[in-house]
Amino acid sequence: MNLPFSQTFMLSAGINVNKINALLKDAGMTLAGTACEPPCKGVEGIVLDTFDAAVCNSDALLIQTESGLVSIPWSGDVTTQAAPESQWLFARDLPQGPVREQLLDLSPLRAFTPAGEVTVVRDTLSLLDDEQKTCCRVESVTLSRGKNTWARLRTRPMRGYDDSHTLICGILKNLEKPGLPAQVLKLGISDYTSKPVIRLAGNTPAIKSLCKIVSTFLQVTRRNEPGLIEDLDTEFLHQWRVSLRKVRSVLTLFKGVVAAEALDQLKLDFKDIMQDTNLMRDRDVYLLSKDDYFALVPPQAHPGLGVLFDLLQQDRDEAFGKVKAMLVSKAYKKRIKSIQKIFEAPKALPKGPKAEAPSKVFAADLVLKRYKKVCKLAGRITDDTPDETIHELRIQCKKLRYLIESARPLFDAKQVKKLLKTLKGLQEHLGSFNDQSVQQATLAQCLGRYPGAGPNAKALAESIGALTAMLYRKQLAERQKIIENLSRFYSPETQGAFNALFDLTNTTAKQTNTRVDA
Repeated sequence: MNLPFSQTFMLSAGINVNKINALLKDAGMTLAGTACEPPCKGVEGIVLDTFDAAVCNSDALLIQTESGLVSIPWSGDVTTQAAPESQWLFARDLPQGPVREQLLDLSPLRAFTPAGEVTVVRDTLSLLDDEQKTCCRVESVTLSRGKNTWARLRTRPMRGYDDSHTLICGILKNLEKPGLPAQVLKLGISDYTSKPVIRLAGNTPAIKSLCKIVSTFLQVTRRNEPGLIEDLDTEFLHQWRVSLRKVRSVLTLFKGVVAAEALDQLKLDFKDIMQDTNLMRDRDVYLLSKDDYFALVPPQAHPGLGVLFDLLQQDRDEAFGKVKAMLVSKAYKKRIKSIQKIFEAPKALPKGPKAEAPSKVFAADLVLKRYKKVCKLAGRITDDTPDETIHELRIQCKKLRYLIESARPLFDAKQVKKLLKTLKGLQEHLGSFNDQSVQQATLAQCLGRYPGAGPNAKALAESIGALTAMLYRKQLAERQKIIENLSRFYSPETQGAFNALFDLTNTTAKQTNTRVDA
């Protein structure tokens, strides 16, 4: 006979044992445990999470105590492992253990920072019958912060006492107030997201939709500035750049919405703002892949690779200094604020000839034209295609994705998600191909920039040679994967799906699969 499943309950006001026992009285049962007998002593802990609330968004809570880490999911078992109170910022810095593995899967690149102090009380409560026999156990975690208390209870049924388990679950279900701990305990967990929901209406003039999209992503940019200035983790720069790239792409793709002269100036402004961050991001990508690079080459090349990464780290540190100086400067703050003001007041933005076009019709036409352009380019990719053409395909796919993501609120969400999944699969291989190409070029530059002399110079040259050869082999493998994915991307089925969703003028095209002449 199988045991009934454990169940989890959340009590936003803590555990009221007297109330539970009053409800158990008629059944001749009581709930007992040390945590039920105040005053009970707990341990002090610090709630940790990433800037994008990766732990909280996964329906869990992470707490650092003196003895280690405690991971508390909304359902499932509490996980613990030993960990130092200090000297760790990333999951990879932790000693081996189950919490480390959870965090690596959840957020390998983001720093875990404090969100608030709590007092933690853990206990195993016992459900006793009138003969004081244990019929069920209930594991409890109670967190308190000031006057606020939150508790999580998880039942542990015992063989032969199914009715007792059903009884306590019914009582706890009726008492449950499933408030989330971040809200109940007033924790400082961020509400940031790199993919904010943008609400658009199909008949809204295109210029208003453009301003809403741009304003939203400029806010994402600004939210990343403090963490970038503090250099907490590499994702702050990455997301800062991605949000600005989306802005630049949308401005360019919404052709005719903004007056040409104003558009040219805005594109120049964004280019000037972003160019100072190029070197820092390039070096970040290298440094994040350090372990992978060491795994690619034989052990005899490792000493030279160590020299290379020391040099790359020096580059990165110098580049960060320049980026930080730019971000804290009055000139940057004035410039970015003035750009934000332009898009917060669409009436002040000089209009192009298509400014008043209905957003849905305008966006659908843009998506279809861009998709057909990508298909024509994709149809020319072969084993012998120059790298430059593949790079151009990557850029066009990126623009198509930004465009679809921006217009997503105007179309059927499930269909858009399906098309984006196909596009992202191709983009992963295109991005990897490009990374390996850029990295080979950077390695050649490093060899020229750091000639030096002596054993270090020789080791550096040998390691760069070995690494370049391995990257080239990986690049060739990615080229084959790109060709394999392309056939799916511009297949009649995918083209039919694009037409069905975005061709608002040709009803027949919605019902047939029309192949683009590639």
